[in-house]
Amino acid sequence: MRRFTCVFAILLTTGAAEARQSAARPKMDLNLSAGLFEAQPEGVSHTNYDDWYFEGRYAIGAGYYWTENFKTEIEFATTGEGSRYVQDFGSLPGSSQQYPYSYESFHRIQQTSVRAVWQFRENTWVHPYVNGGFVVESERHRYHVPAQYRYPVDPRTGQPVVIRPEFDSAKVMDYRGGVTLGGGAKFYMTPQTYINTGMQVTHAKPSTTVSFLAGFGIDF
Repeated sequence: MRRFTCVFAILLTTGAAEARQSAARPKMDLNLSAGLFEAQPEGVSHTNYDDWYFEGRYAIGAGYYWTENFKTEIEFATTGEGSRYVQDFGSLPGSSQQYPYSYESFHRIQQTSVRAVWQFRENTWVHPYVNGGFVVESERHRYHVPAQYRYPVDPRTGQPVVIRPEFDSAKVMDYRGGVTLGGGAKFYMTPQTYINTGMQVTHAKPSTTVSFLAGFGIDF
């Protein structure tokens, strides 16, 4: 009887420990991040001074753990308004000769991403990860054209001629879908809280973006 009681106590203790471990495994997480955002709104063009522009990126995300290593997550990210300079050509009235001029193009992007995430290892403090999924991107863009002039070779022979008057476009919204890939590592400060660092790349034709991010998260 004593032997049976000891075996029963061991099994009960083991089961309770396993139950505590199972209960301790987080079901969800919530994280906030900020970082450097690089974007190429269009394909590489020889008429652009700047194919890429830089801005800040701010995001909030939530994930659901299916296992200790696999989760799915959704993230909403927004950026500040960045700008780049683009070259175009215009002609004088009554002339077919083309003259180059430049204007400033402004962009602001928002992204909603759904991703699958695989976390490597079961280390208590560091969890490297990779992810992949789909992104829906909305871009608000506008442009400003300063007054463009053609100046005579000799200022005494005439006045500058306007190639393009100053102009501000209306704001236009574009919507597109694409793919997103990334990776990084989570560094746990406590069993439930962590610092997240990583890189995220998206392509929603014709736009390509690269984000370097850092943030704070909590498991629960």
